[in-house]
Amino acid sequence: MEGTPNHSGARAERGRIRLTTGRLVGGGVALAHSGGATWMIAGALPGEEIEAEYVIERAGVVHGRTLEVVAGQHAARMREPCPHAVNCGGCDWPHVDPEAGATLKAAVAAGAARASRDLAARLAQAPVKFSPLSYRLRSRLHWDPWSGHLGFYRHRTWQVVEISGCRITSPRLTQALPVLEQVLAVSCPEAADLEWLEDLQGTMAVAALRPARPGPSVIDPVKVPDRQAVAGTVDGFHVLTRSGSLRPAWGVRAVTMDLPIPLSVPVGAFFQGNRHLVPWLFQRVAELAGDQPLPAWDLHAGVGFLAAAALTAASRELTLVEPFRPAARAAATNLPDARVIIGRTAEAYLARHPALPRHAVALTDPPRAGLSRELRRQLAAWHPGRIVMLACDPATWARDAAVLLEHGYRLAHLELVDLFPSTHHIEILAVLEAQ
Repeated sequence: MEGTPNHSGARAERGRIRLTTGRLVGGGVALAHSGGATWMIAGALPGEEIEAEYVIERAGVVHGRTLEVVAGQHAARMREPCPHAVNCGGCDWPHVDPEAGATLKAAVAAGAARASRDLAARLAQAPVKFSPLSYRLRSRLHWDPWSGHLGFYRHRTWQVVEISGCRITSPRLTQALPVLEQVLAVSCPEAADLEWLEDLQGTMAVAALRPARPGPSVIDPVKVPDRQAVAGTVDGFHVLTRSGSLRPAWGVRAVTMDLPIPLSVPVGAFFQGNRHLVPWLFQRVAELAGDQPLPAWDLHAGVGFLAAAALTAASRELTLVEPFRPAARAAATNLPDARVIIGRTAEAYLARHPALPRHAVALTDPPRAGLSRELRRQLAAWHPGRIVMLACDPATWARDAAVLLEHGYRLAHLELVDLFPSTHHIEILAVLEAQ
């Protein structure tokens, strides 16, 4: 078979190749070697003999895709994989059973954090809270008016694939898909994304159209389907700008999450997306925030999820910082006695308040990039007694935690939360305490 040279001088075979896989590495793919070439194989699990195909080569590493498991099928492999897995790019682990694959997620997290050997070892041994499927409270689907499909993109393309019976979307969205495709075929003749948000029980849902990468940069509200056409499917339908600001069309603009402190969440705002684990996570954060009435600062507040959880554990003063204004305004409504800093980043807030009390709790839920260098420095200088960290990337969490550990903190609690089954992604929930 035709090959292409890699940096080691070996030649990676194109077409089908039989490989025996080793450990999982970054991105949840399996490592393999053949003829001096290093392969990273999507869809494979450790210890399997597989038939794979060449996809691309980057930096001397060959990336491939599993075609068939020949022998040694891993115990965590889904016996009946999602029928859309061959084409759909919505999940990268549709072949992994959520419960049986929990320990694999710990291994992936440890591998991502390998720059910090001690923290990687802790991640490898951390308990994992797994989630069932059909979990998504929030979904972003892509509308293709030419094919008439509302779904996820095909692997490595802008082509939208049909996803009827999807295993990760909620039952309500799954049932709504045929209606949404029919009405969008009439109202929206251009490519767009559809933002979907529902409450924990699935009794109320809001949708919004927003610009898609291959579509126009602005969507006119007249493209929103008529209220009568989607009666019983959604309770509100709107338009979002690229930045997430809402242009109202009709119906409700937010749903209420039924938690110990009810939280209103507007469409377009961030909220934890797992219907099964959100109540559990709320309670766990309350426990980790502690029952002492220490003031708490939520530095990535969103609509107030972490702060509300901390408030249920103890009566305390709350300060919430959130740069996305729609979410910050929702937080102010959800927690009317809290001080909410609207439209400002945590870095900007701490720069103006360099002398906060050390007998305090800091709550952090940063984006995948983690804490900025400046925020790490500011937290180390402030030195609150407890930092509750919810992080969505093991590598950036390990980087951030390592810096704080060097500045007088100890890792008092660590666990992994599988908010995204059918993907390799895992959340880290940790507590750092000042020594």
